[in-house]
Amino acid sequence: MTFNMDRKWDPLWREDTVKDGLVSVFKEPALNPLPGLPNPLFNLLRMNVIPKPNFTRRFKDYDIIHFVGEADLSFPLFSYFTKKPKLLQCVGIFRRGGIYRYYMSERVFLGRIFKRLFLNLADNFLISSSEEKTLLSEMGIPQHKILILPIGVDTDVFQNDETKRTNNLVLFVGRIDRIKGLHILLKALHYLKTPVRLAVVGPRWDEKYAKQIEAMSHAINASGTHKVLFLGELNQKELVPWYQKASLLSCPYLHEPFSNVIRESLACGTPVVSTGTHLYEHGSDGVVLAQKDPKSLAEAIESLLKDKEMRKKCGEEGRRVIERFFSWESIVNDLSEIYESMATGEPSPTQASQLAEPNALYDC
Repeated sequence: MTFNMDRKWDPLWREDTVKDGLVSVFKEPALNPLPGLPNPLFNLLRMNVIPKPNFTRRFKDYDIIHFVGEADLSFPLFSYFTKKPKLLQCVGIFRRGGIYRYYMSERVFLGRIFKRLFLNLADNFLISSSEEKTLLSEMGIPQHKILILPIGVDTDVFQNDETKRTNNLVLFVGRIDRIKGLHILLKALHYLKTPVRLAVVGPRWDEKYAKQIEAMSHAINASGTHKVLFLGELNQKELVPWYQKASLLSCPYLHEPFSNVIRESLACGTPVVSTGTHLYEHGSDGVVLAQKDPKSLAEAIESLLKDKEMRKKCGEEGRRVIERFFSWESIVNDLSEIYESMATGEPSPTQASQLAEPNALYDC
């Protein structure tokens, strides 16, 4: 079920039902009470639009209500009195933004009201990382109501192709923003003895920072040892071949609770050098860790570039971990267990409990 709108927060007062594969999508009409004006309902309750009051009639044929996204709480709030098991999947909980920052630091005076309301919107809250679990706990959600289910990877799209593999090609994928740490990677090139081509994929996010990165890259290219290529923002079809060609992916992030890019790279059999943490705590997962400084990052990259067999082994191990824990088949099976436990009232452990915890390297 979704709101019927052509533009964000500009809903249409018209109902519609469409088929998307095997799924029926119910487009609900809604009202924006203050079109073109600041919306006080959003500031107070994270509500952008008001659904047609009888939208809850849709629920009678279903056993569980699964809300996706906490950016707009209109549906959960107006479903408050519906007596069905409810699951709220949070997709943007992080310390430096979203509802956590808004109510825990910027609008503390509203925090007490919001936390009490938020707690009662669902029987369980679904997030994708242990860090998010900590943040929800700080917002007053009991531990037993928080479930972890990672975001999946399409392993049919993201596949290994060793025939495309290129020696000494380092890949960076992410928006050009300081939090992604591209400046650390560029500084690390000064410590690399092996000449490399660094392919940078991602949109310009912070213009001032992007200009700094450009200046650093021009200096590197002028030195003649390494080559930095900017590919801009690529769609999925364009991005997959770069994962397949790269010797390794470098993720010098200052902060990244759970990276889609890392999982996509490993699905393509490409090892990862990360300043974060491992995906899996019970064995090798194709991720080589480094500290958030250029020299440490360079040493980790150099170690993989010099050892082709190690790169291949890391890539194979990474692919296995993705298939077991992060493929859509695995995610769907785990979500089915969650639904079953909510329907029966019995707890059901999922594979997510075996995934690695974030470490202090993510704090910034």
